[in-house]
Amino acid sequence: MLGYESERRLKNFLVAIGDGERSLEGARSRLCSIRDFAPHSAFQRMDRDYSGSVSGREFCNFLRDNSVYHVSESEAYQLTSFFDSNGNGKLSFQEFLQMFLPCEDNFLRNVTLDRPSGRVGRYDSLPRDIELAIVAVLEGEIDLQRRLEDLKREMELQYDYSPFAAFRSVDRYNSGRIDTVNSGSFLRQQGHYASEMELLAIIRRIDTDGDAIINYSEFAEFVRRGAGGGGGGAATRSPARASSANRTGGRGGAASPLR
Repeated sequence: MLGYESERRLKNFLVAIGDGERSLEGARSRLCSIRDFAPHSAFQRMDRDYSGSVSGREFCNFLRDNSVYHVSESEAYQLTSFFDSNGNGKLSFQEFLQMFLPCEDNFLRNVTLDRPSGRVGRYDSLPRDIELAIVAVLEGEIDLQRRLEDLKREMELQYDYSPFAAFRSVDRYNSGRIDTVNSGSFLRQQGHYASEMELLAIIRRIDTDGDAIINYSEFAEFVRRGAGGGGGGAATRSPARASSANRTGGRGGAASPLR
């Protein structure tokens, strides 16, 4: 287990995950609440080379088309890697959906999936409100990625820090898992009283197999520098994310922990 200062930094890391994921959920919901937003049309808008997939470079080009220049190609690649389930460095349509569909509102997600899509040509753009709403999601992902990378660096500066020690600090009873119960208990001991929705957001961000719990391998991969949507080199990638279908079930229907 970690010492006091290391646990405080771990608490800051978990709180940042929850805050970032909840903020992103709001951005995803606002995007999908636009009546004319159709996911497949958005996918075609990004996929300028008609390859059937979207790369980090295409995300970067989309942002630049909308006057966003602060995101580098390496950051866009890292973002792509977080949602990339097969390691090919690009997002299929199903992987693309994970980035933009809401996690907590099953009804809105299903309505969005049922919308008809129109063909988007190679030089066409979507309506301005939709383009800006997509930009908001992408910028939110990049902002969270940068914030988590900074916090990982802060944790690693501690002499007593290791991924296993951090995991055990949350999993105090050695159950081999992190869930909303022991993560909530850990945060309360650190003076942060997280809501159930915040705890679910933390779990779903780290969980890769859609079972609503975090095992050690998932945790260790996420806290590693350059993984888990937190920045790093082009050679790293996240483990396979749960499919969109699996990340929508679970507790309480619309208040699901899974995307």
